[in-house]
Amino acid sequence: MIPALAAIALLAGPHAEPAGGVRWERNWEQAVKKAQAAHKPLLIDFWADWCGWCRRLDRTTYLDPTVVRLAQEFVAVKVNTEGAPREVAIAARYEVGTLPTILFISPSGRPVHRLTGYQGPGQFPLTLEQARVSAAKVMAWEAVLERSPGDAAALLGLASHLFDQEAYAESRGLLDRAIHADAQRPAPQRKQARLLLAVMLKTYDENFVGAEALLKEGLAIAPAGEMDPSLLYALGKTYLAWGRRDQARATFQEIVASHAESPVAQKARETLVALDRRH
Repeated sequence: MIPALAAIALLAGPHAEPAGGVRWERNWEQAVKKAQAAHKPLLIDFWADWCGWCRRLDRTTYLDPTVVRLAQEFVAVKVNTEGAPREVAIAARYEVGTLPTILFISPSGRPVHRLTGYQGPGQFPLTLEQARVSAAKVMAWEAVLERSPGDAAALLGLASHLFDQEAYAESRGLLDRAIHADAQRPAPQRKQARLLLAVMLKTYDENFVGAEALLKEGLAIAPAGEMDPSLLYALGKTYLAWGRRDQARATFQEIVASHAESPVAQKARETLVALDRRH
């Protein structure tokens, strides 16, 4: 703990919440069991004794009547990031590096929505509503996959959500399964799956061969559509990272020539200008 913050924590005394407000579970395992039994997502408040903004949440946001009412749609649980080893492990699992962090997850543990920093009672009800809607989608995809593990639409929906939540490892696995099962799906969805997986292969594995193959496969799916400029742009960026500047340039030029009205075309033009400046 930072010394100055530790001193403040000692002066403030042990962490205690005001009476009333959101009803918090304190045992992680019991909270998860309760969420699974009630088919409710979890609202996790990650905190520590030295975190002044965490205390402010307890004394303002979590006492607001609207927040209290909306929070009943979740199983709310407190996790002390500097508490018992089990709590520390949960914080590490969800990569909590800043406090306060408020995380919403499905009963099976998949991330739904993350909020970093303090949010007052005027804004937090909207966050709760957004999290509730997102959780319903995630749990619906999970239910479909429980019944039919090869459902390409559910695989892509859940994978795309996890990609947005930066849960890349699981997103990658789901996308790979979706691609192997999506022969009968609409072309835009098939293209999207290949684009997302290619981006991860290029960015995190530097697997340029695999990324190129996926992007070209996506471009070959008929009919051509709005996803094609994005596929081409990702292909150009892959060539740049690969050191194949001539192919990158040709790909960006193709976007400008063939998809001039696409928002991606402006990005391609800017990239071409940057390439010219490097000469």
